Amino acid sequence: MTSGFPDGYFTRPTVARVQDHLDGGTDNYGPDRGLARDLVAAAPWLPASVRVNRAHGPRVLACLAREYGTDQVIDLGCGLPHDDNRYLPDEVRRMVDVDADPGVEAHARMVLAERHGTVSLRADLEDMPALLAAGPLVQLDRGRPIGVLLHDVLPWIGDETVHTVLAALRSWLPTGSVLSVTHATTDMDPESMTALTRLYEGAGIDFRPRSGQQIRDLLTSWAPLEAGELRTTASWRRPTHLHPRFDHSHAYAIIASPGDRTS
Repeated sequence: MTSGFPDGYFTRPTVARVQDHLDGGTDNYGPDRGLARDLVAAAPWLPASVRVNRAHGPRVLACLAREYGTDQVIDLGCGLPHDDNRYLPDEVRRMVDVDADPGVEAHARMVLAERHGTVSLRADLEDMPALLAAGPLVQLDRGRPIGVLLHDVLPWIGDETVHTVLAALRSWLPTGSVLSVTHATTDMDPESMTALTRLYEGAGIDFRPRSGQQIRDLLTSWAPLEAGELRTTASWRRPTHLHPRFDHSHAYAIIASPGDRTS
């Protein structure tokens, strides 16, 4: 957890800044905008997908607080501040915003931490022991449930790291905790997802959208809190499924609990 920006930080695209541009933000630079243009040319639905994912956060927070009594939350990979993550339900009394990107953490420290009870942390999912030992997480009350958001995070890390992250969280979280995941999927438009993967790869960014079954397999040790088929991010907790033509999620949304730790 070092300070400062790595070499080339402002001359090559980053995921957070590309997402910011796709969502109409201004915290981005020429390399981010250039890559974003190519991405949208390959997948015109991409800006809508980013907006759907961002809008999912407040709905999940309300669910965690009101249905599961969770008033302390960790947002892993919080991303740059936008309207959808600036404000919290009153029931959420403690929020830790975590990101490995130094630019994101700086913005989070200035903007997201304005509300009493919020704090930012620069930490990397590649080092879960250090992340879980960091002061803001140690200060959480592990005698009560904790909510964890992993929204549009797992597609950007490899299988081995995903398994390490999920295993560490499952072991660390107290009983009654809830994990919320959104994950880009190849199920709806595999050709466009392949094109996006190649464009990101050309920019030095590893992007791994997964099938619904692959996503289920990643979470096999967790206990799903909602039965039935996977729901897209846009249709999660909606009265009816959206027609695929109008559902631009291209991602699934899942909530789960650590379940039985003896398994």
